Amino acid sequence: MEAVDDDDPFDVLGAEADRVYAFYAGLSGPAWSAPTRCAGWDRKDLLAHLLSTEEYTRACLDDRVDAYVKQAGDVGYERLNEVLVQRRRGEDGARLLAEWRAAAAANHRELRERGPDAQLATSAGPYPLGRQAWYLACELAIHADDAGVPVPEEQRAARRAWRAHFGLDALREVHPQVEVSVDGDGYRVRTGGDTVTVSEAQFVEATSGRLDPEPVAGALRALA
Repeated sequence: MEAVDDDDPFDVLGAEADRVYAFYAGLSGPAWSAPTRCAGWDRKDLLAHLLSTEEYTRACLDDRVDAYVKQAGDVGYERLNEVLVQRRRGEDGARLLAEWRAAAAANHRELRERGPDAQLATSAGPYPLGRQAWYLACELAIHADDAGVPVPEEQRAARRAWRAHFGLDALREVHPQVEVSVDGDGYRVRTGGDTVTVSEAQFVEATSGRLDPEPVAGALRALA
């Protein structure tokens, strides 16, 4: 799969983590319980999910993914995220933030040390570590947007560009039957009998599972 230009996935991952941390560190009172784009989850729930993502990453690094998946019993992998979030409800937001920050720092440091060409144990089997780092950066970016984390105006274009670039790369991996070509400042998408052109911003939202309507938007979902 093609690389995402000359960007370093570990630098991008670190920048997204820093942005999330700075935002959550400034929350107080009712701001923690504000709704997000994730149905049924408020901001604290979403932080609990980010912590479970770091726990999954640690399981990948330690080659114990099976044990991680089995910890919720027989609910199945699809419901695992919800179960893990429910377990954290009632916990103090600041304590969750400190735990997430420490876990993310340790995981991201080890990912960088192993390098992008290493193989990482995942729920899908051995996977290139560099690509997994891009997926993790996308996960943070998606949920940062879900929680309303602000992005400085001068950073938005570059952030949108790397997300679109890797979103296209991920789409070709997950849904190779979908035809996508860059069309000026947008993306021309053909899936089944439908052909549409979407903007870069819409493409990012679609690959992130955050764009309606179906069916084209659903066919583009590749990252969440």
